[in-house]
Amino acid sequence: MSNRPQTDPEFMALMPPLTDEEYQQLEQNILAYRKCNDPILLWNDTIVDGFNRFCICMTHGIEFKVEDVTFASRDEAKVWIIENQLGRRNLNAAQRIELALCKEEVFRAKAKENKIRSGGDKTKAGAVLAKKTKPDGEPINVRKALAAEASVSDGTLKNYLQVKNSDNQELLEKVQKGELKIGTAHKMLMPQIEKQLDDVDRMLAYIKKHLPLADAEKDSLIRNELNKLAAQLKGVLAC
Repeated sequence: MSNRPQTDPEFMALMPPLTDEEYQQLEQNILAYRKCNDPILLWNDTIVDGFNRFCICMTHGIEFKVEDVTFASRDEAKVWIIENQLGRRNLNAAQRIELALCKEEVFRAKAKENKIRSGGDKTKAGAVLAKKTKPDGEPINVRKALAAEASVSDGTLKNYLQVKNSDNQELLEKVQKGELKIGTAHKMLMPQIEKQLDDVDRMLAYIKKHLPLADAEKDSLIRNELNKLAAQLKGVLAC
């Protein structure tokens, strides 16, 4: 090869790392035959599939083949990488959800486009954009689309997001490594979530109690805004 394949940090972030055991097994398979059977896939000389095979071959001086793939844009390449990882890797539920979340903006953009095409903001409950794009104009429920993409239930997705949005980094890491199930982690986190929700209610009550009552109309507007803000905050905590 005249040009060495390049890596892209953003693309690499979409490829969950192999476990030590998985990497060693792949390395043994390649070394056993001194051959890499699957080609390294490149887009514009950048690796989009086969990074681990590339590293092993470079380390041990083993020849490898490359194949070029074509994408219309960088976003299209990212979507392909995500779907390729979801389709080929033995990922745990948390890893699948993280990959699916990388497509959230794609789903939201498609949902907005379909909403415009349909000529209104009607919502069809349960509408899902799964791994294949729905026909133009058909409503999309982004949350359900993400759950379907990750092959998990809506509840599992919600529970994972609550764990992720908490400040318990240790618990999140255990879930992401597959050492702890999402449901188990969520149950462990529930007392903390309930306390945070109670704190929001207490904070709201305190602020309302100490609001100046000089102007009834303005006071009413401020209270309404506070209620909206509290509802948004509780929505983040409760996902």
